[in-house]
Amino acid sequence: MSEKPLCLVTGACGFMGSHMVELLAENGYRVRATDLPAACEGDDRQRGLFPSVARKAGAELVAADLTDPASLEQVCEGVQWVFHIAGLFKYSATWEALQAVNQGGTRNLLGALERKGDLQRFIMWGAGGVYGLPTADMLPLREDMPTNPPNDYLRSKDLAEKEVMEFCDKHDLPHAVLRPTTVYGPRAVYGGGQLVMGMAKMNPALVPANFTARVPFIHVRDVVGAALHLAEQGNGISGPYNVNDDSQMTQVELVRFFAQLTGHLFVKLPPVPVDLIRSGVGKVATWVQYLARDVLHTASPIEADTIQYLNRDFTYSNEKLKATGYRFVYPDPRPGLRDTLQWYRQEGWL
Repeated sequence: MSEKPLCLVTGACGFMGSHMVELLAENGYRVRATDLPAACEGDDRQRGLFPSVARKAGAELVAADLTDPASLEQVCEGVQWVFHIAGLFKYSATWEALQAVNQGGTRNLLGALERKGDLQRFIMWGAGGVYGLPTADMLPLREDMPTNPPNDYLRSKDLAEKEVMEFCDKHDLPHAVLRPTTVYGPRAVYGGGQLVMGMAKMNPALVPANFTARVPFIHVRDVVGAALHLAEQGNGISGPYNVNDDSQMTQVELVRFFAQLTGHLFVKLPPVPVDLIRSGVGKVATWVQYLARDVLHTASPIEADTIQYLNRDFTYSNEKLKATGYRFVYPDPRPGLRDTLQWYRQEGWL
């Protein structure tokens, strides 16, 4: 029996990276895990870092920095399959930082793989938000639609996606760019993790009656499961894939569901002027972010770009992914959200 490919997982100590390492190890793949030197030192829940998972899975853990090409030489030696998850996920970061890590770092990785690797597959984590802020006539969002990223973070991810697709097309390499939506699951600290923990703490559970926009969801196990599934398809894969489950829960339904899970009082408030709130809160958030980041040189307590997602309707087509034969572990988020909430409680996160 031939030996399974050597798989490289970047961002391996983070939320999705740690789950990718686990899944590959469970399926008998050889795994080389890489992350920033500071990320490899020890678990740090506040920063969403879990190097103990990679060590427990038996992965070879090698520290490196995407912005330092020399550090990637050893990491890429002999690598055959790549699961590129690492990136700067911070809406309030400067364009210079986002571009250096997300686009420049991806370019550095591809260069090192070209020199040192034995590359056969490349699976990259893109972003579901690269289509822009959708209007009703755009829904559901499909992979053949043009990208129109609405902020610096998503622009940097869009450019990184293009780096990968152009490189792989040039070298005739099977590749996939995953575009996950709201990712949740055990060990999620940011994004979907903030949403789940915030919902669980809301007592009473309040929501305006006109918050009927749909919330896209995907469990982390389905993100990494789709990544491995696509890698194993070989020559049948190419380009972007939306990674989103089959649900279309509205924000009102989501708040009601969490109220049921937690036993908190559910209260539906009168409708509110969403456009006015977006505009007003957005202006305040922009000033707060500017003062924190550019004047006080500290982390901003709010990310201005996220205000534009308030009650914005998002639905995604997942037909391209399903056409490859992938079947979701969590097609409906309710069981997964329930399990995630229980995990947070068991681990003392709530």
